[in-house]
Amino acid sequence: MAPLLVVTVVNIVSVPLFYRFLGPEMYALWFYVLTFTGAFGFMDLGLGVAVGRYIGVALGKGDLDAVREYWGTGNAIAIPLLAAMAVGFAIVGVIFGPKWFNASPTHVDLLRWSFVAGGAGLFLSYYCQFWLILSQAHLDFRFLAIVRTAFSVLQVVPSIPLAWMTRSPLVLIFWATVVAALQLAVLVWHGRSSYRLGFSVRHAERKRGREMAVYTGKTFVSLVMNSLLASVDRLVLGRLAPPVDFARYVIAANVGSRILGLGGAVMGPVFSNTNRAAGSGKDASLAVVYNEAFDFTLPWYTLISVWAWLWHPVFLRIWLGENLGASVAPLFSPIIIACCFTAIANISTAQLASINRVGITLFFGLSTCVFLVVGVSLGWRWHGVAGVAWAFLLSRAIPFAQDLFLIRLVKADGWLALRTWKHIILQAALGLGLFSTVLFTPRTSLWHLIPALTHAGVVGGWLVRHAVRNIIAGWTAKPASQFV
Repeated sequence: MAPLLVVTVVNIVSVPLFYRFLGPEMYALWFYVLTFTGAFGFMDLGLGVAVGRYIGVALGKGDLDAVREYWGTGNAIAIPLLAAMAVGFAIVGVIFGPKWFNASPTHVDLLRWSFVAGGAGLFLSYYCQFWLILSQAHLDFRFLAIVRTAFSVLQVVPSIPLAWMTRSPLVLIFWATVVAALQLAVLVWHGRSSYRLGFSVRHAERKRGREMAVYTGKTFVSLVMNSLLASVDRLVLGRLAPPVDFARYVIAANVGSRILGLGGAVMGPVFSNTNRAAGSGKDASLAVVYNEAFDFTLPWYTLISVWAWLWHPVFLRIWLGENLGASVAPLFSPIIIACCFTAIANISTAQLASINRVGITLFFGLSTCVFLVVGVSLGWRWHGVAGVAWAFLLSRAIPFAQDLFLIRLVKADGWLALRTWKHIILQAALGLGLFSTVLFTPRTSLWHLIPALTHAGVVGGWLVRHAVRNIIAGWTAKPASQFV
């Protein structure tokens, strides 16, 4: 989670600068391309997840020959597949992008070239993910933290002066492509030196491809749903709303995506440790892995949700300025709280994929996607862009149901534990107690910084102390899973 925490801090600083340097229309155009990129989350057809699962199970069995064969087979399929999908992305974006999104006629050519550059970046980014999964399967999370932190900062920080000098989203997309190429080179070098695995195409085996085919097929359908689910609100809003309203929404969604990134970081250890447990036959460890992940993340997501709900007006005033902050405020809380629910649900998504219950994940993903498409359309008619934000929050009821299904399946605690609700109530009560200052001053008053920072400091400090104590206990006791 370390790289995501660093990127979150960098993101908070960079978003208002990007908005100011690019302007509302160019900022919206940039996110038209990024939104469409998110809709291509199925680009590897689920092969990366399948390779990670089978390598993890093989490592749990100690079968290194199988590891090389699964990895070589995956590479032999992935490289031409990702190249073809990247070309398809560019073609679809060039032809249909200007027709779908509300880009002005003077910016159509810029949008098309941005899709072309985005296709190259998409290939490199997804092939990087392939190598990142290899490190996750080897539980090499320290290396992953260093690499992802370094390259995330390398991408974001230089983009700020580039936005100021060029005012062009095309330049920012091109720079992200260069950084992805550098990251891929580092990952390939590390794979060769640490795991003795290069591209390993000579080890490809038809039988390994057939083994992974069924799992890949089920994962692919799930990935299509998850990709649409991750961006369907912005895809629909990009067609309905003018660029200014779309830009306001994506500013709030940008913060939410940092929260989802933290949830995604948790998925790696959950997925990999569940694979190891399945490979070694330790099914009882499934509940241990889920409980550790849930108990570690829930208090932080509760703090984020309660804090955003109570203190967002003064935060947005400082972060975005008085006018822009006031326009984003009605959208901020529902989007942030919804992303916290989604991030928690990522734990059950990872475990369901690992224990080969992809069909269940597909059912919940499809249900959420349908609910969200209908909700976004109705929300826009009901109350504009704010209605879309609240529809996004209401759609989180279905991922919550997915959590309950997995909890009952592996006999974990999670949402069914009394301690979970005690903690949520305690945090809400503390926040509301400090929030009583609103009776004396407006919610955007800078005086609210005092109780807001007190709230974050007290709860955050207690959570850090609790987490450090658990980590030390984990080092001493050698817990059943390696999540900590």
